[in-house]
Parts: sequence; C-alpha cells; structure tokens
Amino acid sequence: MDAFATNDGDRLLWIAVGVVVAFLIVLALFRFIGTFVAAVFLYYATRPIHRRIDERVARPNLAVALALFVVLVPMALVVGYALFLIAEELAGLVSGGAFSSLEPYLQPYLRLARRGEFRALGEAISQSGGSGTSASGRLQTLGDSIFDVASLVFGVIAKVFLLSAFLFYLLRDGSDVRDWFYESVDHDERIVAFTQAVDEDLEIVFFNNFVLVVLTSIEAAVFYYAMNLLVPGDPIVETPVLLGALIGIGTIIPVVGMKIVYLPYAAVLFVQAATTDTPLWHPLVFLGVSAIVIDTIPDVFIRTYLSARSSIHMGLILLGYVLGSMAFGWYGLFLGPIVVVIFYHFAHTTFPWLATAYLEGDSHW
Repeated sequence: MDAFATNDGDRLLWIAVGVVVAFLIVLALFRFIGTFVAAVFLYYATRPIHRRIDERVARPNLAVALALFVVLVPMALVVGYALFLIAEELAGLVSGGAFSSLEPYLQPYLRLARRGEFRALGEAISQSGGSGTSASGRLQTLGDSIFDVASLVFGVIAKVFLLSAFLFYLLRDGSDVRDWFYESVDHDERIVAFTQAVDEDLEIVFFNNFVLVVLTSIEAAVFYYAMNLLVPGDPIVETPVLLGALIGIGTIIPVVGMKIVYLPYAAVLFVQAATTDTPLWHPLVFLGVSAIVIDTIPDVFIRTYLSARSSIHMGLILLGYVLGSMAFGWYGLFLGPIVVVIFYHFAHTTFPWLATAYLEGDSHW
C-alpha cells in the first residue's frame, strides 16, 4: 500500500485505474463505432425535439419515448414500405415459376423432411454427387445463402437495438452527464466555454441535416406525386414516397448528394423507353424535375437558410463530410463533422491561448 503513502501516489494510482477503465470502454465502443457515431448524430438531430417535449411532459422516460416516436416511426414506415415492395417482387418471382428449376432436385429431400426422417435426409445429402449441378451443390448454395441472409438480418437487428439504447440514454441522461462533467472540472471557464461551443454547433449542424433530409423528402415526394397526376398515361414514378425518402437521405452524401439516387433512376427510365413502349419524354421530364426543381430548392433556399445559423462555414463542414467518408468509411459521414467542429473551436479559442502563454513564457500555462 506504499502507493497511498503520499497524495501524489494516491493520485497516480487513481489515474492508472481511470486510464484502464477508459481503455476498456473505448475498446468496447470501437467494435461498434459506426453504431455509436450514428447514435450521436441522431442524438443531436432529435435533441431540440426532445427539449420541446420534455418541457411539457413531466416523466423523462415518456418524453424520450415520444421524441423517438416522432422521429423514428416515419423512418420505420418508409423502411417497412420498402420491405413490402421487395416482398411483393419476391412473391411475383415465386408465383411466376422462377425457382421451378430447383423443384426436381429438392423434392426427394423435402419428402424426407416432411416424414421427419432427418437422419436419412442427412445421409442422402452427404451421399449425393459432388458436381456443381448436383442437388448437394444446389442445397449447399441455398443453405449458405439462407445463413448469410439470417446473419445479416440478425446483425442489423442487433445494431438497431444498440443504436436505440445509445440514443435513449443520451437523450434521457445527457444533461446529467454534462452537469457531472462541469462539476468535476470545477466549472473551469475555458473548459465550459469550449465544450458548450462544441455542443451547440454539433446540434446546429446535425439538426440542420435532419431538417434538410425531412424537407427534401417531403418536397420530392410531393413533386413526384404531382408529376404523376399531371402527365397523361402511366405514372412516371411508381413509388413517389419511397423515392422521395431516398432522395432526402441522399442529401447527406457529400459532393454528389441526391444525384446518387435520381440519376440511376433516370437511367432505368431511359432503358425502359428504349426497350419498351414507354415514351421518351418520361425520363426527360423526370430528369428535368429532379435536377431543376428538387435538386435546386434545397441547395439555394433550405441549405442556405440553415447554414446561416452556424458559426462554422458550410464549406468546412462539407470538407468534414468528404474527408470523413474517405478516411473512416460510411460512419465518417457523422464522425467527420464532429472532428471538424472540435478542431474549429480548438483552433479558434484554445490554441491561441496556449500559443500566447507559451510565447510569453508563462510558467502556469
């Protein structure tokens, strides 16, 4: 117990404990860094909404649940609608006989499975031929595909649950953590000012992005739906709500933005016009409305208005999106702006103070 003999030894021991605990927490979070950073994005994007609800609802858990309901339920409806359309297409393939070629190979094995003769089923599979066109090969491929899909679905469900847990506790206990931190640093003016500036700008940046996604999605869905009503014949856009939601999400992607959605869709329409009776003016009208109206209004009006609320130049934030995506992958879309905001305020306030103190030879800096 010599480490506790002096205050310095006591302090060093507790610092070592803190470093070990912090290392373990960072190590655990690093495996789910994308999920955690996405939760931070949603936290700042939904915090203004939660703040309004929390002012009117006395129970903290209920306020968080309502905020999540307002934000996440529309997203879940869009995802559910997309899955419904995919299920319809798969049902059409099955009813159309797309998998009928597998029936002669699968029928003997299905017959054994219905009888419950699983041992005989295993022996039949293991004794079948090894060629690529054999039933064994087809069953192996089918089994691998089912396993891959099941693993993907389980992974997505687990990450969604983890993201929801992160988001819930950040919204409910974020203010308590902030108060604890300020008390721990004895409300140091520089630390409080720095962290508050970072916190406020992160809320502005991410909430602006969330608002931009929502408004762009609504705008695109309305214009596509109106376009379908105004043009004669078949509708140009079969699913205006889903396409509008995808275009809204596309605004987050740096440089290309929503073009990553409507340009491929326009290409599909051009192919349909060249190979079917679809009129050529269908893709032309769609491309014109998307590029001139839907792609222009968010950039000229909405994005300009929202960016005026932040103290950080919009170009610097855009650079954070681009470099973050290139350096970290998909979650760099959220991590990049966080790094930019922290760097900006450090360079704007903390670095000049450190440099001045060092150059003036202040022994207490």
